[in-house]
Amino acid sequence: MNETPANLKIPDRFRAFLQYATSSQGRWIWSLVALAIYLTVMVIPLPASYTVEARRSLAVFGVAVFLWATNTLPLPVTGILILALLPFSGAISQKSTYTYFGNWAVFFVLGVLILSSPIMRSGLSTRLALAVVSRFGKTQSSLLGAILGIGALMSCFIIAHAVAAMLFPIVLEVVRATGAKAGTKFGLAAFMAMAWGAVIGSNATLLGGARGPLALGILQNATGQTISFGEWTLWSMPVVIVLGLVAYGLLLLVMGDEKVSLKAAQKFLQVRNKQLGPISRREMLTAGLIVFVIVLWLIKGDSWGLDTIAFLGVGLAFVLGIAEWREVEEDVNWGIIVMYGSAIALSGALDSTGATEAVTKQLLGLGIQSSTIIFVAVVLISLLLTEFMSNAATVAVLMPVALSLAASYGIDPRAITLGVVVPAGLGFMFPVSTPAIAIAVGSGYVKPLAVLRWGLWLDLIGCLLFLLMSKIYWPLVGLRW
Repeated sequence: MNETPANLKIPDRFRAFLQYATSSQGRWIWSLVALAIYLTVMVIPLPASYTVEARRSLAVFGVAVFLWATNTLPLPVTGILILALLPFSGAISQKSTYTYFGNWAVFFVLGVLILSSPIMRSGLSTRLALAVVSRFGKTQSSLLGAILGIGALMSCFIIAHAVAAMLFPIVLEVVRATGAKAGTKFGLAAFMAMAWGAVIGSNATLLGGARGPLALGILQNATGQTISFGEWTLWSMPVVIVLGLVAYGLLLLVMGDEKVSLKAAQKFLQVRNKQLGPISRREMLTAGLIVFVIVLWLIKGDSWGLDTIAFLGVGLAFVLGIAEWREVEEDVNWGIIVMYGSAIALSGALDSTGATEAVTKQLLGLGIQSSTIIFVAVVLISLLLTEFMSNAATVAVLMPVALSLAASYGIDPRAITLGVVVPAGLGFMFPVSTPAIAIAVGSGYVKPLAVLRWGLWLDLIGCLLFLLMSKIYWPLVGLRW
């Protein structure tokens, strides 16, 4: 190991240490810290309300939170470690661990990911994106609105980071065609529109991010209740629409009065549309199948199960010849399945061993009497956590305690579930908060400081809008907290 120069300043030494500790060579350092957390929880004095099994599940929880927050290991690898530690520690049995892992929400996510493959491979998503940007991108302001809008629309049906990845080359070529250079306001606004649209729209349905199904799996395990596909959209759509309008206004402020040439950009879009040619049979069948599946989710989701309908759609995709297993193997992030299944198993362990109940009793000892304060606190904590860890990890960490608090304070568990999941999907300040923001930063047109500056406004406004919506709008559509 190279020696640290004597004249290196302390902050520089600390920064160098962090860089090494987060590298593949330095993972052992954070792994030792995780081990220390595990051992500490196992030996520190705890109130009598904590059973031996509760202590053990909390020790595993501490390891999971640390590894997820620091991203020491890939999220799926941390998930595998959780699945090993739960029975190894004696928190719950091996059989119980894998029973929790087999939750319906895991298979719903798998079905959605497989269905996303033909949408992308058929060219349907690209055709839709080009059509919207070509039709509505006649002026600079309308072009920004088109990019924001198509990102939001597509992320209602496809995982948000996949939407950003699909839109990236289109936005990049359009921005380059306008003559905008790195550091220009229009380039910054265009890529932020791409990222913001994908992030905002992903909250409208259960398809835009797997954090929703993950939360529903935890909710059903803990309470036996769930939220239907239609209810989720009904209860979350207003904040998506209003925040989308706010984001558009902020994008206009970002762009300012800077002018670029749109003639070359429009020519590029015309050429790309011609290259696609007439709509193919595969695209039409894919569009028809997705509409069919969504309709079934809306009218039969409760009785048939969202996961069953998703797998029905997968089967039809292969029968119709619009999906190929070779493509599915390449397109599906199989690690997500491991991560989400392990998070549900961990949540089940915390609940079944009484760990969340014991933690809640301690929190109740703080003397907070207002359910409103508890709900607002959960929302703010979720928003804060999602800026520093993935939104899935935020849901996995916060949901067990939030549900226990909801039971103690008389809050509808469905409301507290949305109070965790929607704010967890509104991270706009840091690249680590969501892959869509990281993709935008990778364009070279977006600087992290600009993301922080403008994202802070969206974070604050989004949080306020959500709280107002939950208090004013939800009671009108059958949900109260």
